[in-house]
Amino acid sequence: MNIQLLRKNFYKTLFPPNFGNKKIQSLYNFVSQNDNDTEYWTVEGQLNEFIGIIKSFEETDIQYFFERISLWNSYYLVIISDKFLDSHVKANVNYDLGKIYAKIFLLYEDADPYFLIDNLEIAVTMYDSKVDIATLIDLISKIEMLQHKKLITRQQRNYNIQFINSLNDELSD
Repeated sequence: MNIQLLRKNFYKTLFPPNFGNKKIQSLYNFVSQNDNDTEYWTVEGQLNEFIGIIKSFEETDIQYFFERISLWNSYYLVIISDKFLDSHVKANVNYDLGKIYAKIFLLYEDADPYFLIDNLEIAVTMYDSKVDIATLIDLISKIEMLQHKKLITRQQRNYNIQFINSLNDELSD
């Protein structure tokens, strides 16, 4: 295990980040308080609270989230990304979470990429995302790097590159 990563996570546990944005702070607090039972989030309970928090986000909140993404525990980012794939979230949130999912994938620490790469296509397809060309190029570069470091298989690399190329073809049409 990487000592630096362990130290970083230990510090974040003892001294949780203080965001300068109430909505981001609310999301962080909610996820950190409910991170041990995410598979049991229900529409009547935590999932509804999660939707309520992210539903009120505006473009500036999303931008702020990405500016401060390094303050997040990577496990929390996986939880958030996973919940984006819930049909209730899609039905209740009006912005492109597939594009946000792709950007989280790009900024996610490369130590555990397999948590997000397997659902990249699902997220982008589910939200009928219109990912810009710069993000597509970054996705290809990240996938190439992950395969080069042997963090993903050649088959995963080929499949995801093919998917990203199909998105690029859609932009060209």
